[in-house]
Formats: sequence, structure tokens, C-alpha cells
Amino acid sequence: MNLTFIDLFCGIGTIRMGMEQAGHKCVYSVEWDKHKRQIYKIIFGKEPEGADIRATNATDIPRADMWCFGAPCQDFSIAGKRAGLEGDRSSLVSEVFRLVRETPEEYRPKYILYENVKGMLSSNKGFDYLEILYQMDALGYDVEWELLNSKNFGVPQNRERVFTVGHLRGRGTGKVFPLEYEVNEYSTIGKSTKTTVARTLTAGGHSGGNHSGMTMINVIGMLDIHGQDNIRRVYGIDGLSPCITPCEGGNRQPKILIEGRLRRLTPREFWRLQSISDLIIDKVMLAGISDTQMYRGAGDACTTKVILEIGKKLT
Repeated sequence: MNLTFIDLFCGIGTIRMGMEQAGHKCVYSVEWDKHKRQIYKIIFGKEPEGADIRATNATDIPRADMWCFGAPCQDFSIAGKRAGLEGDRSSLVSEVFRLVRETPEEYRPKYILYENVKGMLSSNKGFDYLEILYQMDALGYDVEWELLNSKNFGVPQNRERVFTVGHLRGRGTGKVFPLEYEVNEYSTIGKSTKTTVARTLTAGGHSGGNHSGMTMINVIGMLDIHGQDNIRRVYGIDGLSPCITPCEGGNRQPKILIEGRLRRLTPREFWRLQSISDLIIDKVMLAGISDTQMYRGAGDACTTKVILEIGKKLT
């Protein structure tokens, strides 16, 4: 059965892309950032209905089968300051729970899907995530979760994210996790970019992996420039991308060596690493969106192929 869903903190809309590919329908979305709202409008034809979730009331939101959200993750990220639930950004998850509480029980969503960085599991020694699970339980949801990596879904990016699904007691259906997937051939960065390599797309990712037979990205040199090692590294194209951050720019972008030439990853390559189609990328680029905003949009996004597989399990 196809579901209706709400997309909170929607960014450029990659959760919506994956869910719509699975046959579900978006009925409402919320995003604060003006640049991401602009990109969202280019892709979907209109801006998100809501802007500031802190000023949103439950009565503003239409009834839907599922609420999806990836609350801003910098305060949980290994690459961030690890402020956890006390941080201004990641604490916005409490606003989602407020909206659920304000919704009459008979109108609450059947499912809640929450995505965040792997660092959430260790934030405040794990107590932050435990608090999130406790809050979902108190709202009447039975919860399951799984740590998923984009590289296992045919995407040449080593991007680990925690996906949490809450099932409203008495209305939710079968389990979603563990997801079953079989990748017979891992895509490489060279195949995805056709001309280059990248690092994974968001704060908190790590290069490397332990799947037998997988070709990993190769660090083939170090530039003689000032900065941390991850800024100075030069990559080859026969492997996975390490994790790209939303603030990539200038010397912070991954450098790749192909056919003897050194260059940075392009915005198109960043977006491809989130499994976003070239048709969508072309539409955004033709609209004149700056490279900076395209890098930011991809770095904050979800990998659409992962969302698609989760969406297939939700009925």
C-alpha cells in the first residue's frame, strides 16, 4: 500500500526522492535554509510549506501515514563539536516529538522514520540516543534501528547513517530491519563520476570497510599545503568515496588524480554520490544554483537509494 508522508528538515529533498521512488506521496515538508528551499522548489515545483519547525503547530500539518526527518546532525557528528542533544541543531528533534504529542492519538503517524549520523550512537556515551528511543516509546511507538552504509546499496560512498523506525502500537506492520541487500559488484568512484574520485558525503563518515573483495579508495599522495591530512590527501579513482562534508569548498574539497591531472570534485559528482539522477542535477544547474550551495546541499543529504529500500518495506 502506498503511504502519505511528511518530510521535516527536508533539505534538498533526497528523502522525498527515495520515498517517491518507492511509491509513497509527500503531502507536507519543512525546511529553514533559504538556499535549500530554493533548490527544493526547482526540483519539486514549489517550496516547502513550512519553514521554522519551532513555529509550526500540529494543526498546521496535514494527516499523514508517516513522518520522516533527518534533524540537523552537526551536534552528533564525529566531525563536529559533539554537543549532542544539548546542541542548538540536533536538539530540534525535540520539536518533532512536541508535534507528535500535540497530535491527537487517532491522527498520529503510523510510522516515524529518523535518520542521523553514526556519531549519534556514541554521543554522551550513548545516552542521547537512549533518550530519543525513550521519547519515542513514551509517545506510543515500538522502535527498531539499523546502521546502514551507502556502499552496500550500489553507491560508491562509504557513508554510515543510523536509521530509526518507530511503529505506532496497534497500527504499525512488520519489521523493516534488518534490510536485506545483495551487491554482486560494487560501484567505484570512477564509474560514478566517470572522470574522478570523491570522499563520502557528510560529516562523520570514515573511509575503509571490511567487505571481502571490495576495492577501497587509494590515498596516492599528499599535497604540500597547510591543513589537516584529510585536506591534503590526493585520491585515486578505483574505489569508494570517503565522506563529503556540507562545508566542502576551496582546499577542503577532495583532490583526485586522473590521467596525470590533479583536480577537485565537481558539484555534479557530489550529487551523483547521493544517487541523485542527472536529470535532477541538470535542472538545478541550469537554474543557476551556485557551486557552494550544491556542495552544501549534497553534503547534508541522504543517499536516495538507501531511502528507497527502506520505503519498500513500509506499507
